[in-house]
Amino acid sequence: MNRRSQVEASDRLRAALGRLEAIVGKAHACWPEDDSFEGYLRDETYLRGAASLVLRPGSQSETIALVSELNALRREHASEKSQLAFTLRGGGSGLSGAAVPAQGIVLDLTRMNRIIDIDEKNQTLRADCGVILSDLNAALVGAGLWYPVDPSSLGLCTLGGSVATNAAGPSSLKYGTTRQNLASLSWLTASGQVVAAGSVPVKTSMGFSMTDLLCGSEGRLGLILDATIRLAGQPADAALVLAGFADEPAAVEMILQLRAAGLKPRSIEMLDAYSLRLVDFPVGAAGALLMIEFDGDADEVTYALNRLQNLNKSVEWIAARDENSRRQLWAKRKAITLELKKRYPFKLGEDIAVPIPALAATIAAARHEAGLSGVETAIWGHAGDGNLHVNYLLESEAQLPKLEPLMLSLARAATRVGGAMSGEHGLGRLKRKIAQNVLPDEYFAVQRSIKTALDPHLLFNPALESVA
Repeated sequence: MNRRSQVEASDRLRAALGRLEAIVGKAHACWPEDDSFEGYLRDETYLRGAASLVLRPGSQSETIALVSELNALRREHASEKSQLAFTLRGGGSGLSGAAVPAQGIVLDLTRMNRIIDIDEKNQTLRADCGVILSDLNAALVGAGLWYPVDPSSLGLCTLGGSVATNAAGPSSLKYGTTRQNLASLSWLTASGQVVAAGSVPVKTSMGFSMTDLLCGSEGRLGLILDATIRLAGQPADAALVLAGFADEPAAVEMILQLRAAGLKPRSIEMLDAYSLRLVDFPVGAAGALLMIEFDGDADEVTYALNRLQNLNKSVEWIAARDENSRRQLWAKRKAITLELKKRYPFKLGEDIAVPIPALAATIAAARHEAGLSGVETAIWGHAGDGNLHVNYLLESEAQLPKLEPLMLSLARAATRVGGAMSGEHGLGRLKRKIAQNVLPDEYFAVQRSIKTALDPHLLFNPALESVA
């Protein structure tokens, strides 16, 4: 293509994109020359993308109109189809690159932020896809209810994004992930149809579960417009206890004893020695730390604490019974990530899930493999459900080539013991190529068939269909 043809093609594309801009208004469109544009090309990974336009629809009707217009533009400009596709974006807090565009248009859904209905009798809440998770519980103050899914990014993560990634957090040990707390949703197909799926009753038997299919699909199958989530009763009491252990095997043995005793904590966090050195936890020198939180009524919490102490009387537990003390300890836990980001700007937090008996060996293997590559690690996780975050600590971009072999080795290790190569972050763009080297071809063949049935022309998140 000569320069004149290139200019003409660019002008045609700009005019086509202008028709999409007209739907949301100039105030809610962002072009490459705008100062804020660069921020839409990344998430919380080191990945950086490319796009031609960012659009911020403010309602479901605008979003439906955008999909309809995009389909029309694709028919008119067949040669530009790759530039006429949507990468769906929520709060940009993802850790897999699922919202990092390769080209085309970024659809920022955060202006769709209505809380549509709170049904206290059915203990459900319905909200638009762009509502921030922390705003859900803010709206429930005084109702005696709460939404228990608590990813660390709940101050940034949107409801739609959390459904698309099946987000989870520490409390998922007791209360479940997004999938277990999702009653129903409405979603927009690539052809522009609005489909309702799911129901308020927990018991349903109506063929394929479309809510389960959409939850965790990373925006590959359609655009989630709104969701109805299940709420839990606000616990009357809670306590957080922590103790240091000589090493990870000793900490894991404590978790296994706790499970065998029938105790049901809200969360169990495990942190390695490197992580402990970054913040001031009220324990002495330790090779690993356990943070265990119980909730319920006062008698339940007291019983759980006593039972835990009696499991191994040699363990010295430090208890935080009041809310302020618990908040301070959780703040220390979350401060570790912030401290690592300051020191290691190219840090990557990997995410796997393994059976609990395999936790210690998996940690040791990950640490050993990283050491052979000259990479330091900080390892922690939601140990009660086997979800580990192996943080590879990189100081410079020049070290990034070391990551892929380490990620591949970690994925294989998790899969080999019956685990999963992602527990809560998803595959996104970051791990899709690695997944192709770990999981069987049939796994992806089925997914491609589903994608072809629902989005045959790659209207939504086309970068996630590539393994490059």
